[in-house]
Amino acid sequence: MHGIFILFRQTLVTAVAFTFAVTAGQVRAENSFSTVVIDPGHGGSDPGGIPGQIVPEKTVALDTALRLQKLLQRAGLRTVITRSTDIFVPLSVRSAIADAERDAIFVSIHYNASPRSSAHGIETYSENNRGAVLAARIQQEIIDRVSTENRGIRSADYYVLRKCRLPAVLVECGFLTNPREAQVALTTAYREQIAEQIAAGIIEQRQFAFPPLAPTHRSGRLVHKNKKHRKIVDLERFGHPPPTIRIVRIAEHQG
Repeated sequence: MHGIFILFRQTLVTAVAFTFAVTAGQVRAENSFSTVVIDPGHGGSDPGGIPGQIVPEKTVALDTALRLQKLLQRAGLRTVITRSTDIFVPLSVRSAIADAERDAIFVSIHYNASPRSSAHGIETYSENNRGAVLAARIQQEIIDRVSTENRGIRSADYYVLRKCRLPAVLVECGFLTNPREAQVALTTAYREQIAEQIAAGIIEQRQFAFPPLAPTHRSGRLVHKNKKHRKIVDLERFGHPPPTIRIVRIAEHQG
């Protein structure tokens, strides 16, 4: 019972923080950024996903990212992409590419995986209150058009988010381990639609100022000091560290 209360309190605090961040970001701005750093997840020797996964994450993530790049360029935005081919780019290099840009935001494109084939839906992550504003807009735009479970906006300590000084988000565009979502993700129509909705959220956010970075903000990551938690944290070395809000999310990665 005590554990349930702690989880409820943690989820409530995170939800309030996100609500505050989005509200604080409603101040109108004249083009609050001019550049988008697009980061297709994984690549090269790192296929992404989990062992035994049939559809490689790196392939659909890159295709979605390239489609997003074209859409943003058509909208008059400057873009920088961390990889445009099937190569491996270390997480530290991805963050360095982003931090070299001024007047910019960072958007990392991923597809989800779980040992439970029933897991499905779309979620968007941020690490601080500035990223939460952008995450909320992108998530809402996707869910408005894509018929799937809304897994919401979440706080996470992903390396590329934590090490990026720009407003940064990571979008999980569906589960490649779910038979239906994997089949849909292999269609160009779906990847184009996802790219269009991410672009719509980015373009909308451009008209609003980001709130000042909250100096005391910390993501709501679980801190249980047990063997399973340490194993989850170790996944960060492979470029896909654990999400942090709901226990069910941890169970998906651990079976």
